[in-house]
Amino acid sequence: MEIVTPHDPEARYSQKVTAAGQQDWIGYRDHQTETCDETGPNVIVQVTTRPAPEQDIDALDRIHLGLTAQGFQPTEHVVDSGYISPDSIHHAAQHWDITLFGPVRDDPQAGKRPGFAKQDFHIDWQARTLTCPNGVTSPPWKPTLGDGHPRLSVLFPRKACRECVDRLKCTGNVEGKGRHVFLMPQPLQEIQTQNRAEQTTTEWRWRYAIRAGCEATVSETVHAHGLRNCRYRGLARTHVQHVLTAAGTNIIRLSGYLSPGIAPPRKARPRSRFQQLCRDLPT
Repeated sequence: MEIVTPHDPEARYSQKVTAAGQQDWIGYRDHQTETCDETGPNVIVQVTTRPAPEQDIDALDRIHLGLTAQGFQPTEHVVDSGYISPDSIHHAAQHWDITLFGPVRDDPQAGKRPGFAKQDFHIDWQARTLTCPNGVTSPPWKPTLGDGHPRLSVLFPRKACRECVDRLKCTGNVEGKGRHVFLMPQPLQEIQTQNRAEQTTTEWRWRYAIRAGCEATVSETVHAHGLRNCRYRGLARTHVQHVLTAAGTNIIRLSGYLSPGIAPPRKARPRSRFQQLCRDLPT
């Protein structure tokens, strides 16, 4: 592989687009998993260090392997959108018996087709057909590949779509073509449809607001403990730094915690503005 810096032959370049803007760096990625219990201090229980170009979702299996090996296998793992897809939800449930909870990406083509989204169509898994909201049924779908994964290609008849009064809202501004829909295999498609519907509800946003604590931990380890200033060279040594940073963070948290009965009862900590924002804003 290409060496991008003479200071560390194993370090790699990566780029990430976030809500705060584009971030570019040379180095590694640190994945932290912490507890989120209502009582007691929350501590970091697992750290995974990976090359910078490796996407978050590709590190998920290593994270679950580490948690299971250490005896910290969660029943529910709350993650951000970078770790989640219908495939990762299904794999975590089947392989690790872990419920993955987080926002599934919305339909990237929804803005071009404001009339009918994929979840507005009725799927007949036995007949292998799709029926649109206006009652038109497609021919049987055909197997295909999308990004290297099995997909189902559904193409509606041109004649039916040309005559439909909702054509422009459904197919987009495409002349003479019928609506083309890609489905995933049944278990994954059902996961995607269910999650997209649930994550628009207030109840889901309230549940997911708990992840604000993890974002606070990232901020704490970065700004208070210098996590992003690598003091070592190579993936293995950098991982040692990440583990020591997590351990130091835990010591600070545990040292400030007193068990019930030892310290006088305190009022519940007020909800932070960031937590309130997570609860109030739509996904």
